[in-house]
Amino acid sequence: MAIVKKGTLTVTAGGTAQYLNLGFIPNYFKMENKTKIVANTNGVQIAEWWGDNANASAYIWTMTSGAPVLSYISSNGVTPELSYPLIGSEYVPLTGLPAGATNTNLTITGISNAANASITATHAFTSADIGVTTVTIHGVVGMNQINTLSGVIQSVTSTTSFTVNINSTNFSSYTSGGIANVITGAPPTTTTGFQTYNTPLYNTSFTGLLLGTSLMVTTSDVWQYVAVLDAPFTSA
Repeated sequence: MAIVKKGTLTVTAGGTAQYLNLGFIPNYFKMENKTKIVANTNGVQIAEWWGDNANASAYIWTMTSGAPVLSYISSNGVTPELSYPLIGSEYVPLTGLPAGATNTNLTITGISNAANASITATHAFTSADIGVTTVTIHGVVGMNQINTLSGVIQSVTSTTSFTVNINSTNFSSYTSGGIANVITGAPPTTTTGFQTYNTPLYNTSFTGLLLGTSLMVTTSDVWQYVAVLDAPFTSA
């Protein structure tokens, strides 16, 4: 079973790396340059990346003088990316948060199986974090289903435990390890254009891929992609 996401993206600026927000880090990723394939023009037409490949690498099929050439690149290819969203169309690294927002990591020592998972970790949360602060889970052993999921704090039960709105009832039991990435302190609401984002949405981390300059070559080229994540459940 797996989570599968399909879609298209348009190169917004040729020669500039571009983020693709998937909501997960895939085990397998492939994309085809529909613009170049349909027109049969030279350049990178297909790119492929596996989760065990090195960061920034990719297998690419490049059309040259009417003949495809398969090659492996070790830079400017595909890189897994976690970052903080600046509301709008641009993303910034976790080290570049908007004014007033903070990013910290907590060491997890336990997670319960519950409708609102209880996380054991030493923290400094208060009632002000309830319904506001967002926690993203990574690196947990045993309860693998919770990795990369984000939840909003629902209660602060002690200085070493809190609950989030992640339903872990049917997840495997927690064994060990894990990091809780915490982002809080953003404004209560942020308006961009006609959309108003509440704090939990504003605090949700970007999870996906950074597509390098060897792939994002020509402005306005349209790529079609498929991303696959092995999982104990299927996507809708």
